[in-house]
Amino acid sequence: MFLRPAEIEGAANELLRKYGASRGTPVEPPVPVDDIIELHLKIDLAYVDLVATLGMKDVLGATWFDEKKIRIEESLETQEGRLFFTMAHEVGHWILHRPQYEADKVTLPLFKKEAESQPPAIVCRSSQRKEPAEWQADQFAAYLLMPAQFVRRGFQQATGKETIPVTNESALRKMAADVIEASGCSNVSNEAMRIRLTTLKLVGDGRQQTMT
Repeated sequence: MFLRPAEIEGAANELLRKYGASRGTPVEPPVPVDDIIELHLKIDLAYVDLVATLGMKDVLGATWFDEKKIRIEESLETQEGRLFFTMAHEVGHWILHRPQYEADKVTLPLFKKEAESQPPAIVCRSSQRKEPAEWQADQFAAYLLMPAQFVRRGFQQATGKETIPVTNESALRKMAADVIEASGCSNVSNEAMRIRLTTLKLVGDGRQQTMT
């Protein structure tokens, strides 16, 4: 299923809008992805030993559409940035790909159809090649956790500028840390913010990179 970046960003922003409306106040970073999953989407979220459960040593998260549950590899609990990105990635599958999954139940499926207590419809692994659905879920996670308006605002507060030319990796890493603090996006990794700054063309040449 082809989705333009603008469509993916629109879906992430709409989820934030609906969640904010349900709380009676707009959402600001850090985006509470766990609350969005459990309180807004009403999905059963848990941290479990997915490596043992699914027999995959590099598994990060898994989603069961029919059973309405998301499971996150428990070892990520000590890696806040990766933990929240993985949760947001699974939400991306839920928002972007569950409708297609439902439609495909009576046709050729995009994802393997699941029966009760069967393996998840979506399994996300650190080593898997970025298929379109995985790339889309990565982009959704970036848009959800690092909304453009907050990253731009944080960047301007941290640097006093609207854009900065290409710098060395060390300077970029320091800049990302400063923007994380200024923007309030405290639950994302430095790597994720570096990529977000680049794709927003706030630093570097804006060439597309792949979120991992």
